[in-house]
Amino acid sequence: MRRALAAVVAICACAGCTPPSYPGARGGALDPSAYVSQSCPDISGKYEGRGSLVEGDAVARRAQRSLRIDYAFPFKDDSHAQEVLTAENARYPKLAIVTWSERIAAIKLEFTTGQPVEYISSMTDKGRFVCTGPSGKIVWGGASSGARSEFGPNSTDTTASLYLDESGNLMAEDHTQVHMSMLFGAVPTGTAQHYSIYRFKRLPE
Repeated sequence: MRRALAAVVAICACAGCTPPSYPGARGGALDPSAYVSQSCPDISGKYEGRGSLVEGDAVARRAQRSLRIDYAFPFKDDSHAQEVLTAENARYPKLAIVTWSERIAAIKLEFTTGQPVEYISSMTDKGRFVCTGPSGKIVWGGASSGARSEFGPNSTDTTASLYLDESGNLMAEDHTQVHMSMLFGAVPTGTAQHYSIYRFKRLPE
């Protein structure tokens, strides 16, 4: 769980940086100005706190077949992510109640034992969070400032999205590209791509 938490925080930090052309992962750039007048899907509801992987790459299928629902929502910053994700000793919540209004998700996590955890996930920045319509998706993403491995410089871009499936379940989708280069000359050597789609089942109200 500790390894998964570190990965989640790293992705959250990356998604907080918006590149000049948005978002960029998989080449599927969305222009926020083209969607300013679009409304967002209403993702209010009660959902299972543990989401199941329905599609993903080999890494996701091997190491992360389930996910806490709070991962699906963007955090304000790294400290906010740490605070929420370590709530109740990093246990999976039993369920989550999501109230969506004016691009703000009020989330209440309930556990089998212990106190509920409540927090706000704001998506009011229309330059960062793109809504593609009431039956569409909420999409955000960004590019990292760059990093290095022992082989050379790397750069990363990500996209994340939230939407409802035909049964009203909450779907969380992530795509990450890591662009790798050689140590000398910064010659591109390839792009590693990672993706995952999780389903959080809707519960009766």
